[in-house]
Amino acid sequence: MKASQRIRQEIAAVFANTAMPIEAQARCGPFGLRLGFSSRELAGTFLPAYIQCTPETIDLDLCFSAADHHDFSALVPEAAEKPRLLIEDGIYSVWQPAVIPVLFAVDLAAKRGVAWLPQGEAPPWIRSRPAISLIHAMMHETPWCAVHGAAVGSGAGFTLLAGEGHSGKTTAALACAKAGWLYAGDDFIAVNSETGQIEPLFCSARLRPALVETFRSFIGETTEVSDFNGEPRHELSLADLGDRIGGGRLRAIFIPRRRGAATLEFTPARQSDAFRALLPTTAYELPGWPNEIAEKVARIAGLAPVFFADTGTAPMEIPAAFTRQLERL
Repeated sequence: MKASQRIRQEIAAVFANTAMPIEAQARCGPFGLRLGFSSRELAGTFLPAYIQCTPETIDLDLCFSAADHHDFSALVPEAAEKPRLLIEDGIYSVWQPAVIPVLFAVDLAAKRGVAWLPQGEAPPWIRSRPAISLIHAMMHETPWCAVHGAAVGSGAGFTLLAGEGHSGKTTAALACAKAGWLYAGDDFIAVNSETGQIEPLFCSARLRPALVETFRSFIGETTEVSDFNGEPRHELSLADLGDRIGGGRLRAIFIPRRRGAATLEFTPARQSDAFRALLPTTAYELPGWPNEIAEKVARIAGLAPVFFADTGTAPMEIPAAFTRQLERL
């Protein structure tokens, strides 16, 4: 039996034989999701990152399960210590071993997917963007692309913030959210590569401890802290923003960087700068179809003016500076 057939059967068996004790509905980019969790612990880990609502359509049934509820061990590659990607006959499956292993698989024809956690716990880097690889697979034959970046919007328009970690994307995005802007995400967002429409994938954020006091109103007292490769992050759910979790049309691309400016400074940049800021982490974190990802990112990078943004030393001044720059365009 082909690997894709075996995966399809295992996915079908989960949905045929098991009622999930905890269920919810959410929107994720352009898609409506029905979520099932095999335990309260898994729901507590992943559900806070999702934008819970009642979508008009259900584009994906997604089940989160652990080894004590379902046994997907037959789908783990023989060389279990190595990552594995399978794209075959409408099946997309990713095995990520690491220290805490996880298996993601989706039957694109049946619109059913699973996230299987053999040890019953999640790697820290997927808590704020659960099952994003499956959303990436669903976007493959559409103009949509999940890109590594932040995005916020106001009456002046939406800006996509592109750059590597520690560049200031989260600081700028949360400063704008705190000032009343629409918030579409600080890590991965959905962008239509033809129209420039931006939509949030999740209502999460990942904040460095040094910025906790600046954004205390978003955190509260019960924030989960994850530590990956010695980099602690507060795992935030911004679900309380309600209708201010939203999207809009791309107006500009800002590439945050810290060059020592006391106040925020903008410098014109090129489409190629935006492409280089968006592509590496996007392609690395989303397995499969690298050429198609690059093509979509290139189109996105050409949809709006691009600027480097030295974000200065006063985060709360960022929203006003962004507004002035957007209104000049």
